[in-house]
This record gives sequence, structure tokens and C-alpha cells, in this order.
Amino acid sequence: MPVYVGRAITALSLIAISAYIWIASEEFPANGHQVPQFTSGVAIFLSLILLFDAFRNRDSSDKIKLDFSFASNKQFLILLLSIIYIPSIFTVGYFTSSFFLLVLATLIVGVRNFKSIAITIAISLPLMYAFFELFLHAQLPRGWLI
Repeated sequence: MPVYVGRAITALSLIAISAYIWIASEEFPANGHQVPQFTSGVAIFLSLILLFDAFRNRDSSDKIKLDFSFASNKQFLILLLSIIYIPSIFTVGYFTSSFFLLVLATLIVGVRNFKSIAITIAISLPLMYAFFELFLHAQLPRGWLI
């Protein structure tokens, strides 16, 4: 597939997602639609520029090279982990899910220094607890493991 076709598909996909966010945010109460609609509008504008540029610089000789190695696709694994994290905070609990997200994400990214992972978790989890529970009095989701 030529690169310009891939860029056009990407731009059209981003426009469709942004349009969905724009429409879905219409139902937000108390002017909660303003930031999502502004962000969606900017994304649509930038995607239109990408779409225009894709067809302006058509070069069929450039082909999309697909690489299915772990090193080139670990960002998608992190994205999948983040998507799984959201429902898990309601079933397992916010702090337990955050612990597993921090550990798994650092291992996927390539950090193998377990001392630095432990120090990061030992500092960030109590700080999150202090900020959200004590300072903001937020009711964080509690699951069957805290």
C-alpha cells in the first residue's frame, strides 16, 4: 500500500473518531462539552491538513513497511494495558490496579532494574493516596482487593 493511502486512511479515521467524540460530548452537563469539542475540532482541522497533504504529495513508489516485532509494537501493548486498566480499577480496586499497571508497563517498556521499579511504586502509590484520598477527598473506586 502506498504511503499516501495510509496517511489518507489515518486522517479519515481520526476525523471519524473526532466526530464521534464531538457528538457524544453534546450530552455532557454543565458545559462539559466545551473541552472535548474544542479538542475534537482541533483534531479534525489537523486531520484535514494531513488528508490534504497526503494527496498533494502522492508518490506511489513509497510503500508502507510493516514490522510485527515486539520492539516496534510495544506501544500498542501499553495501549491495550491502559484500556484493560480502566475497567479493572472498578473490579479489583484503584490502588491494586495502579500497582499492576506500573509494574507491567515498566517491564514492557524495558526497565529491568527492580530496585528503581520498587522505589517508584513505593513513592507514587502513597503520594496518589495522599493526594486523592486525603487532599481532594475523592472517592476512588474500591474493588475486592482495595
